[in-house]
Amino acid sequence: MSRLARFLPPLAAAAVAAAAIVPGAAGAATARVTVQVETAAGPVTGASVRLFAAGARSATVAGRARTGSDGSAAVTYRTPAAGSPLYAVADGGSVGGRALPAGVRLLSIAGRGGSTPTTVYVEERSTVAGAYAFARFIDGAQISGPSPGMPNAAASAANLYESGAGKVSFVVSNPPNGLATEVLRTFNTLATALAACTTGSSADCRALFDAARPRGGARPADTLAAVVAIARNPSQHARAIFGVARRAGDDGYRPALSAPPGSWILALVFTGSGMNAPGRMAFDRDSNAWIGNNFQIPGTTAGRELSVLDPGGQPTLGSPRTGGGVRGPGWGTAIDGRGRIWLANFGGDSVSVFTPDGRALSPRGGFTQGGYSRPQGITADQRGNIWVANFGNDSVTLLPRGNPRAARNIRGGGISKPFGIQVDARGHVWVTNGAEDPRRGSVTELLPDGRPTARSPITGGGLASPQGLAVDSSGNKWVANLVSRSVTRILPDGRVSADSPLGLGSVEGGWGIAVDGADHVWVTGFLGANVTELCGVRASACPPGARSVGAKISPARTGYKSASMEHMTAVQIDATGNVWLANNWTLGSSFAEFVGGNGLVQLVGAATPVRTPLIGPPTRP
Repeated sequence: MSRLARFLPPLAAAAVAAAAIVPGAAGAATARVTVQVETAAGPVTGASVRLFAAGARSATVAGRARTGSDGSAAVTYRTPAAGSPLYAVADGGSVGGRALPAGVRLLSIAGRGGSTPTTVYVEERSTVAGAYAFARFIDGAQISGPSPGMPNAAASAANLYESGAGKVSFVVSNPPNGLATEVLRTFNTLATALAACTTGSSADCRALFDAARPRGGARPADTLAAVVAIARNPSQHARAIFGVARRAGDDGYRPALSAPPGSWILALVFTGSGMNAPGRMAFDRDSNAWIGNNFQIPGTTAGRELSVLDPGGQPTLGSPRTGGGVRGPGWGTAIDGRGRIWLANFGGDSVSVFTPDGRALSPRGGFTQGGYSRPQGITADQRGNIWVANFGNDSVTLLPRGNPRAARNIRGGGISKPFGIQVDARGHVWVTNGAEDPRRGSVTELLPDGRPTARSPITGGGLASPQGLAVDSSGNKWVANLVSRSVTRILPDGRVSADSPLGLGSVEGGWGIAVDGADHVWVTGFLGANVTELCGVRASACPPGARSVGAKISPARTGYKSASMEHMTAVQIDATGNVWLANNWTLGSSFAEFVGGNGLVQLVGAATPVRTPLIGPPTRP
């Protein structure tokens, strides 16, 4: 099939009203859709097509068909519940009279129930899009998992490939993505690696499966399993997979990479929605991202807007939101158990609070009771208390049960230039001290009532200008050090681990830090414009060869890098397993006078999902 032909309706579409609702047995609603199966070499005849509805525990077959001579199949299917992802899987068949090699399996995400297109294209690029977006929910041909993470993955797939038109999406193909970064070339190169198998011989398919095999893992049995393995292990076998893509020759997708990448991450950047020097973000129960901005567009005055992105990275809930005394939120954004969004206003010596739908609850000047001074980190605990780190006056403010009018100031325990703040499973609060001071650094532990523990402040282990802090499911505290190019681990009993500092090398100016649902530790390199993934304390959840605590899962020397990344101050994980990074400063900005960074970066499907909002240690959804 020519490239032009893929934009024309397939023949079968003229014969049926695709995706039209038709009567079903015993009143059951059914619909029809045209599934067009192709490879880079042309339409696939005789492919076995199954249409699935993804579910919380398993996927169900909604309809079956076999493609005709033009590669299309009219599928009648039972309509899934609204919001349930619908997807097509195609196996086997032939192109131009040549049988496809064994192991060719292609995937396309049609959309969510109630909003599926009339035609669904299934090919190599749709397979890459679906495998990356649903990387944490795929098992063979089955896609299943809890809400909102699994259903939200459909939005990530749509950002990569437009299944109703048979082409890459506007998001991945245009600035600030497209040719402005490497993501479009990387996406096409991955699809070309699959095309080497679909348009080649059994030997080409074996080469793909061998190259995609995870270290210590099973060899993929089909093309879908191969790209899922790559998505879950993006730093492995970069050269070998690139070599497979070279086998496709003229059947590849363009533009493509001209050399092997450092890793196979797919990094998308999202801008707009009032974002200017985003400092930190938090995810609500639907995995909408709430982002505080250091600056006001178009300049560098204190930011007055709260940006909100839906799971697909698009503005939602009337974003950007204003009011409530927002004034330069800095690094302070958190969501409590009632879904309220809290901002610590570095530029306003105050806190602001918004309802889950974005209405300001705080007054025009924000809430100022509680001794706020240049506040940075903010967190909510399990009892609804809000804790704020006051960088400007060496204190922490406690808002009991989230009541700003009852706020009280806490000092002692070594609190000095506090920056990051986080709560553990017991309700103890951990504070990093000495931010932006290369000569010192410590951590303070506060009891649930705000009293410092006797062992505070905690020092050693490479603590030097500690910025962010995260807690894992076993009670370890992980601290990102801006100066010592490392991470410090504090054990559950409050002692610094003997193996600290960890992660030396690729952690270039650690700032933001997060722990995913497998207890992997993610650290933004503020100076290196990169992000490093480390093995945590659960060795069984880490790949072979990287199972010691602190071992690098991302490329050892560079971490994960992308042209979309700038000087980043925050990293967070959503319920789908996407990793989100805050571009706070533009590249080349000086410490004395910096320019606001450009939006958020999303690493599609790169992590194990986390239940949102995050309160205390991470848990699986």
